Amino acid sequence: MLVVDMSTVPKKFVIKYATATVLLFTQPVNLRPFRAHCQMDKEQAQNIWKSLSSAVTEIYNKNASLLSFEELYRNAYNLVLHKHGDMLYEGVQDTVYTRLRSVAEQVAVCPDNQLLQEVCEQWKQHQVTMIMVRDILMYMDRTLGSVSSQ
Repeated sequence: MLVVDMSTVPKKFVIKYATATVLLFTQPVNLRPFRAHCQMDKEQAQNIWKSLSSAVTEIYNKNASLLSFEELYRNAYNLVLHKHGDMLYEGVQDTVYTRLRSVAEQVAVCPDNQLLQEVCEQWKQHQVTMIMVRDILMYMDRTLGSVSSQ
């Protein structure tokens, strides 16, 4: 138990209750979140990108319910924060390009009488998956978009 001479403490820092006297801090308490001051190395960034890449693939395969979008957003945020946004952007671009090439091949072998229906279905699926990918990469979109426009 700490005993303090109350005559030396200014009255504005003392609160009296019926059963106790409480001292308020004389200095403001400044609590800052812990931040490790180490940069993310390239290998760690590539491992995070691999997990994001597999997540995008799972979204395309309609297994999005298995994913934690909060974790994926945090991973994308950390990549951009630690100056690996270009790697993330190029990786997403390559992943989407590869997926669209495979979709184009599927549409190309579709019979003529079902072509329009197949194109519409693939377009709807693409829109839904890109909304999910956009939600994961929202921070990258805001940050890299503003940097490239300057």
